[in-house]
Amino acid sequence: MMQKTETIEIQKELTKKTGKLSKYLELILGEKSFSRLLQYELIVGLFGSMPGALGLFLRSKFYPRLLGKVGRNVTFGVGVVLRHPRKIFLGDHVVIDDGCVLDAKGTDNMGIRIGNGVFLGRNTILNCKNGDIVLEDNVNIGSNVTIFSASQVHVGRDNLIAAYCYLVGGTHQFDDPSVPVLYQGRVSKGIQIGPGGWLGAHVTVFDGVRIGKHAVIGAGSVVNTDIPDYAIAAGVPVRIIRERKGKNDLNPSTEKPRKRILYISMYDPHVPYTGAGARGGEFVIFLAKKYEVDVVYMTGSGHPGIPELEEKFKDRLQRIKTKIAIPFSQKGYFLFSKALYQKAVELLKEKPYDLIFCDYGLGGQYGVLLSKRFGIPFVYSSHNVEFRQYLGKAKKDFRRWPLIPYVYFKEKKAVKQCALLVAISEEDARFFSRWKDPEKIIVVPQGFDDSVYHPFYVPSKNPSPVVLFFGNYAISTNREAVEVIRHRIVDEVVKTIPNVVFRFVGANPPFHLSHPNFQFIGFVDSIVEEIQKADVVISPILKGWGMPTKVIESLACGKPVIATEVGARSVPRHYHRLKVCSIAEFPQAIVQTLRENRPVDSVDFEKLKADFLWSARLEKMIEKLESVLDVQAHA
Repeated sequence: MMQKTETIEIQKELTKKTGKLSKYLELILGEKSFSRLLQYELIVGLFGSMPGALGLFLRSKFYPRLLGKVGRNVTFGVGVVLRHPRKIFLGDHVVIDDGCVLDAKGTDNMGIRIGNGVFLGRNTILNCKNGDIVLEDNVNIGSNVTIFSASQVHVGRDNLIAAYCYLVGGTHQFDDPSVPVLYQGRVSKGIQIGPGGWLGAHVTVFDGVRIGKHAVIGAGSVVNTDIPDYAIAAGVPVRIIRERKGKNDLNPSTEKPRKRILYISMYDPHVPYTGAGARGGEFVIFLAKKYEVDVVYMTGSGHPGIPELEEKFKDRLQRIKTKIAIPFSQKGYFLFSKALYQKAVELLKEKPYDLIFCDYGLGGQYGVLLSKRFGIPFVYSSHNVEFRQYLGKAKKDFRRWPLIPYVYFKEKKAVKQCALLVAISEEDARFFSRWKDPEKIIVVPQGFDDSVYHPFYVPSKNPSPVVLFFGNYAISTNREAVEVIRHRIVDEVVKTIPNVVFRFVGANPPFHLSHPNFQFIGFVDSIVEEIQKADVVISPILKGWGMPTKVIESLACGKPVIATEVGARSVPRHYHRLKVCSIAEFPQAIVQTLRENRPVDSVDFEKLKADFLWSARLEKMIEKLESVLDVQAHA
């Protein structure tokens, strides 16, 4: 979990020397709109306390006008309190019982997102303090429950939370005894609760806790530590009693040991420098939920690492037993890293691993050597058909030509000898099938986390329209895209929309390509916030393979996306918000999209979840890994 530190910004806003009306707008609506205030006061005043069936009917018709999004057949009880209602998003068939409080308050948060079929019992409070609360489908919450979030509280689908539970998604700093705790700021790591579980009555869950899927927490417990999948736990503080899948107590003599994976990565999976880093990080996090995972990785991502970013993202990978960083070197990255290989050998001699997972580029060559030496199967995770990437890049970087035969040989050998190949697209899988049995290939495309990337937020009101392009500009294809925008797109758009802003986000910005309508932001901690601020996202990429992360994440946020055929290469064309066109057509497409003025739309979200949701795709990968591990166990 990423830690978030906040001060009492909302309280500061309310204590400013401003009028009572301004304070009320800040507290209730979160926006200074008198027309919205009038609408809110009329609807709540007329229907909020109206009893009986007529009150239920009228609230179901008028309350959706106040909220960010409301699905079908939503029921609002008597006396429901709504704070910052435009940041509250409800799915279908939601029931909000009498006296509930939905408070999405915050200065830069996304608010409250409630899935389909959720029930909120009487007097339940969902309270954001500049944080987010996500309740997935079919969550059932009893009466008088309080959920507080200063960063993110995420409750998985099909959970049962009994009466009087308290989820405390934040705490206060108190290190300095000379300063009142109130003024030392708030720290929050958030709470994650997996699907299918049950919290008994009066359970308290502290900040920073992860509760696994299908876990059961006994009544009155205080949960101050992570709870694994399928565990039954109780007590003050909580302790694990047994596992739901068996009758035996969970103690060292009876607990089934977790299988162990050695993860070898050619980039730093902590830091999302590129789409590869984002994908690999998700792989490691997901694998660590089920297996004991050790990671040996090369710093950076095809380039030396950035120490400031490594420090910022050092806590991204949770539950990893051992993490060993090998300093980036060009020889090690493009040919072979003896240091990385030796560290892997040391770990394999020290611990009994069940599987080696080799990720990206020439990572497969380590799997070939280590599997032969130690008799352990390996998985090769490919992000491209690597030698084709080299062929494309060699047209501008002649140093790559001598490497192409070497890359081809190493890649082909890794594909043929791995126990399972993880391809990033159907196109790549078809290519690799000439070397590998298709039954031993699984496609895991670039994906997204729908608790982070989604269209349920209030769009920014930009003084000037914003066209966004993002990526790591140390990568030649992204630099070339900026050149294309500079020489073939921006001036044509400016002729029609003079105040348009082309915003470029990502590491290593190409300042030499500056233009009066360009903004270079550099690397940011949260790309989702930049996507949400944009009016349109573009991807004028001319070369490349694999899966375009920027297109998927932007579509998931409900943004209109304009891309070349290559820029949207492996993305299905059935999304309404995706326009694929030539570079010559880009200026007109951008102008037309900006004039439509629909910066956010959820029309494609369900299709995107079906195609690219991380949890669903990675569960399928785990199933394949289990079959590999079963074969190994019986060998």
